[in-house]
Amino acid sequence: MRRWTIALPLMLGVLIPSVVTAQAAPAAAGPDPSWLVWNATTKTATFKLIAGIPGRAKSPFNFNGYTDGELTLVVPVGSTVVMNFVNDDGTPHSAEVIGSGGTMPNMATDAAAIPRAYSKQAGEGIAQFGTDVLRFTAAPAGEYIIFCGVPGHGLSGMWIRFAVSPTAQAPALIETPKP
Repeated sequence: MRRWTIALPLMLGVLIPSVVTAQAAPAAAGPDPSWLVWNATTKTATFKLIAGIPGRAKSPFNFNGYTDGELTLVVPVGSTVVMNFVNDDGTPHSAEVIGSGGTMPNMATDAAAIPRAYSKQAGEGIAQFGTDVLRFTAAPAGEYIIFCGVPGHGLSGMWIRFAVSPTAQAPALIETPKP
């Protein structure tokens, strides 16, 4: 009995600092600035859209670690948008720009809200480490959603906001609080 009485405080002394250190780890510091590059001369916004960043979000169904519209990509109306899509998750994912009004669809729609604003295999998704490039003109001005078209993923929170702004002079990534 005495061995456990002495050993237990020693074991707890070793374990407690580890737990405290893990809890004290800083939270994510906002959107990574390397995800968005702006060429003012060509008016081209290049955005790295990453499906399923592990460890950043509470769910593997995320874009760039954000779920349920917690991130907004704002671009000037008429600019060229190049989304370099990569699936970092073991589950297939896709990306499609849809209108923000109405009910969230369960899966990819037949037509994106902006022409050419969808990844290949929008309904079945792109396999892990698969990539695609979405290249389109940001028009018309309005509020949109970038969502995963694999059945159930968008409804599970795999979507972020996309705004085409008539007043923006450059693109921006903005953390968006949930309503």
